[in-house]
Amino acid sequence: MDEQEEQTEVHPGIIADFGTLQPKSLIFEEGMSRLFGRHAASIKRAVERGELPQPIRMFGKNAWTVEAVTGHISARLGEAAKERERFGQKVRQLSP
Repeated sequence: MDEQEEQTEVHPGIIADFGTLQPKSLIFEEGMSRLFGRHAASIKRAVERGELPQPIRMFGKNAWTVEAVTGHISARLGEAAKERERFGQKVRQLSP
């Protein structure tokens, strides 16, 4: 068993390798596939759904920076928190 498999078993669902990269690190589609444990087609679909940011083209391949991905995820988390708050306010207004 290699180190990555061992780490996955200890902390399932945690993408620790992503956190070790520098913010300006460039990640190509193949790297995103490996980091997230998904097929390249799944990465493309995640972009289409807005789950990942739009890539740039670099050397004829799709690429992202770590900073772009983490910024996108942080923005989505912020929006989700606002949506939860709006929902909570609506429930409180409708409650007797």
